[in-house]
Amino acid sequence: MKKGSNDRGGASWGWLALWAGFVVYAARVAPPDDPGLTRALVRGTFTGDFGAVDASIAAVFCLLGVVPLLASAFILRDGAARRLPAWPFAFGAFFVGAYAILPWLALRSLGGPRLVPRAAGGVRRLLAGRLVRTAILPAIVSLVVWGAACGHPAVYADAFRTTAMVHVMTIDLALCTALLFVFVEEARAKVSSEPALARRVRFVPLLGSALWNALVPRAP
Repeated sequence: MKKGSNDRGGASWGWLALWAGFVVYAARVAPPDDPGLTRALVRGTFTGDFGAVDASIAAVFCLLGVVPLLASAFILRDGAARRLPAWPFAFGAFFVGAYAILPWLALRSLGGPRLVPRAAGGVRRLLAGRLVRTAILPAIVSLVVWGAACGHPAVYADAFRTTAMVHVMTIDLALCTALLFVFVEEARAKVSSEPALARRVRFVPLLGSALWNALVPRAP
């Protein structure tokens, strides 16, 4: 296959294979589910009270609600120049994380590029705005600090070994963090300049991508 043929309408089989492997792993290899923990995490998302759930587990769960904001900003901006609609994948990332991001990377070239890029909608403008770009970083930092300071690594490690929810969401967060590296590197090729700080810290897991997004303004 010639270089660039993927941009003329093909699917990326590598991303598709990674997505399929993730699905099979979660369904067949992950430990059994703990419905009580799942209910406590979902309830805590709406009430702010996670009860007896360890802070480290709650922090990772909450991060999977913030990280999609960051991923969606890249997905929607990338999708403006592609025929395949990006919004279902960006929306899906809030519910299934990398399960939605990986299919976007695999399928985004189907149909080829748009001759005229899509106009920026309200959501894309919001995510590209200074307020949201800046707010994502302290939200991530706060959750990381809370989980690290108030959580217990031994409790998290035990839940990772024995509970499907914690096991899968941990791998999901790791995958999302790695995929943000991909989005940042692609975005860097499309900006005329970037602050030295953003360039230097972009490889710091999660925080580097959030800082790069906050410091490098781009048109929506």
